[in-house]
Amino acid sequence: MNKIASFLISMGCLFTFSQCDMIENPNDETPIVPPSDYTKIAFLARITDGSSVRSLCTMDKSGGGLRKIVDKTVACQKPACSHSRTKLLFTSVNFKTWTNPDNSVGMSSEYGLYIVNTDGTGLSLIDHIGPTEAAQFGHLAWSPDDKQIAYVKYSGEGFRKHDLILYNMTENTRQSLKTKGDICTMSFSPDGKYMAYCASTEACHSIYKMDISGGNSQLIIHNGSSPKWSPQGDKIVYSAQGSEGEAQLFIADSDGRNQKQLTFTVSPRRWPGWPPHGNQNPQWTPDGRKIVYVSWENAKPEIFIMNVDGSKQTRLTKAEYRDENPEITPDGQSILFSSRRTDMMDFGIVMMSLDGSNQKVLSRSGNYPVVCK
Repeated sequence: MNKIASFLISMGCLFTFSQCDMIENPNDETPIVPPSDYTKIAFLARITDGSSVRSLCTMDKSGGGLRKIVDKTVACQKPACSHSRTKLLFTSVNFKTWTNPDNSVGMSSEYGLYIVNTDGTGLSLIDHIGPTEAAQFGHLAWSPDDKQIAYVKYSGEGFRKHDLILYNMTENTRQSLKTKGDICTMSFSPDGKYMAYCASTEACHSIYKMDISGGNSQLIIHNGSSPKWSPQGDKIVYSAQGSEGEAQLFIADSDGRNQKQLTFTVSPRRWPGWPPHGNQNPQWTPDGRKIVYVSWENAKPEIFIMNVDGSKQTRLTKAEYRDENPEITPDGQSILFSSRRTDMMDFGIVMMSLDGSNQKVLSRSGNYPVVCK
């Protein structure tokens, strides 16, 4: 497997270059819909024009009431909201620079992994990386009962060592789980009994399933990454390489059987030495019948939706520059996303209906929206 393509697929949910027809139900099963209440949207924003400093902010779901909730600079990484929607898990970053005697510039950085209530109270440090450590925090996730969080910690030369850390909120304990390779991303099963995770080896990225305690790790999908469980827990959508080394979306049963490729399109725009962009960042609708995702088939990232079997693939946005980072509201009626448009200096937060209609700019500055209350 091409190592560059493999890396891009495994990290697609964090990094990219930069950054309607009605959909039919493919089956008649009764949908599972979680509680639909939410009152706020959390996101990252540059509050001061021209500043590179990002803050963790909230606003009400109509776009008013913008508020910076923590007095810390946050890393360019999507915050994770608890299932109760009352707490946020995020990474802070503190950069320091200095001038050496030879006039060269030195720089160090330190990171903090924090939990905070969505009203800005209860700030709590979970983990810390000092300025002399070669490490960073990666993918973040909450267990369904909100009693545990999992995160990836990159360390070593070139951040090539990836560890999966499980933190117990009740006991205030932290453990490094044994995985079948360097961890890329993870996802808790809806019943909280298992984790699916992507691990990289010299050969490829593969997806494993293990008990929540870290035991009984089993290979379920060879050559795959970025697994996400369906709301019912019976399916996993994931990324894998397409025919040109690009990221494509696949689906399988939760035990890895019945694997099927869902997307096939490739960006016509190419960068020398890199595989082309394909499709990435899938998000399940709450009823588990549709998947919202980002496609580069028109040479720039745009939001699409399809049925769970891959049918009825429909473009929802027409990007001027970029439309990405979709977040579906709990009622399954709307999609939040990051958008870069000609009249915006930076990304902004936009909301639209599930069919792409009623697009409304909620904030002219912001990235990585998540719903909360």
